[in-house]
Amino acid sequence: MLEPKPSVKTMQRYIPPLEGRRGKLRLDFNENTLGPSPKVVAALRRITGEDIGTYPEYSRIYSKLASSLGIGEEELCITNASDDAIKVVLESYLDKGDEIIVPAPTFAMFEVYASIIGAIVRTILYNDNLSFPAEQVLQAITEKTKAIVIVNPNNPTGTAVERAVIIEILEKAKDRLVLVDEAYSQFTGESVKDLIGRYENLVVVQTFSKIYGLSGLRLGYVISSRRNIESIRKVNSPYSVNTAAVIAGLAALDDQEYLQSYVAEVLASRAFLADELKKLGIAALSGKANFVLAQFGQRCKEIDERLREKGILVRDRSSDPLLKGYIRISAGTLSQAKQFIRSLKEVL
Repeated sequence: MLEPKPSVKTMQRYIPPLEGRRGKLRLDFNENTLGPSPKVVAALRRITGEDIGTYPEYSRIYSKLASSLGIGEEELCITNASDDAIKVVLESYLDKGDEIIVPAPTFAMFEVYASIIGAIVRTILYNDNLSFPAEQVLQAITEKTKAIVIVNPNNPTGTAVERAVIIEILEKAKDRLVLVDEAYSQFTGESVKDLIGRYENLVVVQTFSKIYGLSGLRLGYVISSRRNIESIRKVNSPYSVNTAAVIAGLAALDDQEYLQSYVAEVLASRAFLADELKKLGIAALSGKANFVLAQFGQRCKEIDERLREKGILVRDRSSDPLLKGYIRISAGTLSQAKQFIRSLKEVL
């Protein structure tokens, strides 16, 4: 009988609840709830049969994206969303038996990809107040450590990591990989991508899935030093990003006004949600991303299910470490946030 390798055989499969979501108020996956810029939709409608039948070309997206980020094209590697970026980076630097430090709770795919490689995942729990466990992470870095993961802001807690803390980790880790996931960084306006010339061990991943509204097309990228990117491109598939994603990405980059407008709307919505939840006596952590984390205790599953019956999707995070009884609620537009609060009052 054909058997998978031991690391795959023993690992748990990550199965996100993706089905049956269309036509509902999607506050469960932190997507852009309005979808992409109208310029993106228009560009996709212009796709030809030749575009679909020809292998993708990447020179334009590399040039435009690098310019937008203020980096060189040789410091950039585009990927099939940030999930793929994480996978490619870990495959480039981790081997079987290597130790990777992953503060938790966080995005599940770090552990999934590390486990496939056969790496040893050392989990460091966030602090009880869900702040980043800086001291614990620094103390955990030893000669055995090959990589450290930092998600900033973190998902699913929304908490940010101070720049000084990231620098301290970079300096202590020295020649070890420090992977910083900035999927939600556009909501803070802060990034450490400017440090790639100073710290050779820094690798940053970002995505078009959240703020740009391209979750369904899968476009992300890796930012690092030229030397690191040369290695990462060796591991990355030469055709991993499809033509539709490239065309959409180019159009999205051309509409920064839409982007800025949506960010402003989300920040207002996030503040509104936190304030209204507080009025209802529900403890909520607004964080720095595009969602809030609310404590519903033993009613968590019930609230989730009853909101779903009303066509509103949220994400029960009770299975995550430290998050028993918590629901994550994406902050879409202000009108969507008001609709959520009205429905929540009806089910409480």
